[in-house]
Amino acid sequence: MKLENRTILVTGGTSGIGLAFAKRFVEMGNTVIVTSRSKQNIDQAIKENPNLIGIAADVSQVKSVDQLVHQIKQQYSKLDVLFNSAGIMRYYDLFAEEVTGGQLTTEIDTNLNGTIYVTKAFLPLLAKQEEAMIVNVSSVLANISVASSPIYSATKAGIHMYTDALREQIRAKNERIHVMELCPPLISETNLEDKMSRDKSTKFIDLPLDKLVDAGIKGMEKNKIRLNPGFSKIMRFMSKIAPDFVTHQWGKTMMKRLNNET
Repeated sequence: MKLENRTILVTGGTSGIGLAFAKRFVEMGNTVIVTSRSKQNIDQAIKENPNLIGIAADVSQVKSVDQLVHQIKQQYSKLDVLFNSAGIMRYYDLFAEEVTGGQLTTEIDTNLNGTIYVTKAFLPLLAKQEEAMIVNVSSVLANISVASSPIYSATKAGIHMYTDALREQIRAKNERIHVMELCPPLISETNLEDKMSRDKSTKFIDLPLDKLVDAGIKGMEKNKIRLNPGFSKIMRFMSKIAPDFVTHQWGKTMMKRLNNET
């Protein structure tokens, strides 16, 4: 897919992966709309990147998503690309008494439900284009779970399965919509993680944010169905040959870090 003169919506586009892609899309000559549930984050992103267009929207709330769709339909003639990158990551000790059920479902509401809500809401608009694309950002943890982030791991595995099913439904209906799953590894420049700092042991699996964007853009231009850049490619392979072993070893390491920092 040619990525210029397109109208692109990036959810979670005021920081991290979403913002990095949004800025690159602008550089390539596209109209780029970014969302965040925080009006303050929107204002800051637009102040620093005046070529972006910001709309406050909470992807975890159906009413807010419906309002977003209405606003985009009113103000823009088309939507060519939907880039679902809104996401949060939490570390939980499931044995901790202070962890509530409400806390545990926050990631599901944003990461998984938000992706589903937004995609469903914009499918009719995307289907009107001669060529369109949906990019769902999952994670290396769509391939291998990590014990310290059990709910995040579950949401990203869910996004992986949902994206595959979505692609097949679109193919069955002969819609001209490409569907790509982007599976980032650890990205050192994002603020996704809310608790644990990285140490030297994680440096070999980090991928610079600009390298992720480079790979993602190439994948989109080639209409790839799935992209596992950097360490994600290794974990995708390991998930096929020794998933239980890798999950156990990685889980021991991350739980040790979690226990040391809590």
